[in-house]
This record gives sequence, C-alpha cells and structure tokens, in this order.
Amino acid sequence: MKKQRIEALWGHVHWLGVLAEAGSYTGAAARLGVSKAAVSQHIRNLEERLGKPLFRRLPRGLALTDEGHALWPAVAESFARIE
Repeated sequence: MKKQRIEALWGHVHWLGVLAEAGSYTGAAARLGVSKAAVSQHIRNLEERLGKPLFRRLPRGLALTDEGHALWPAVAESFARIE
C-alpha cells in the first residue's frame, strides 16, 4: 500500500475505534463532536477502501465483523499509546 493511501486511512481507523467502543453511531458522533452522518461516511469510506464490511448493523447497535475484529485490536494499542 502506498504511503499516502495508508496516511489517508489512519483517521478512518481512529473513527472505527471510537465507533467500536461506543457501540452506536449516536455515541460515536457525540464522542467525536460530529454528526452521525459524518461517522457513517467515514466508516463507509474505510469499508469501501478495504473491500470488506467492518460492522454488522443490529437492531440494538453494532457489532464488529470478523474483519473488524482483526483490524481494530491490531491498531488499538498504537492509539492508546498516542493518547
């Protein structure tokens, strides 16, 4: 993957983590200080670039797919160190 492409995805991965921890678009939007539509768009862009769904939409929230479970824990430690 080219460096520019990786750098462009880094922000989306952060939003993935916020959404995974919040468990809902409403909660993630509140934590990020943006609209639910903005969160949805970032996640949709990430899923499109990766070619894989990262969340299953459930009647009472969200759940990470297998692909989401593989991606988020792999980078969560880096985000924790930055914080």
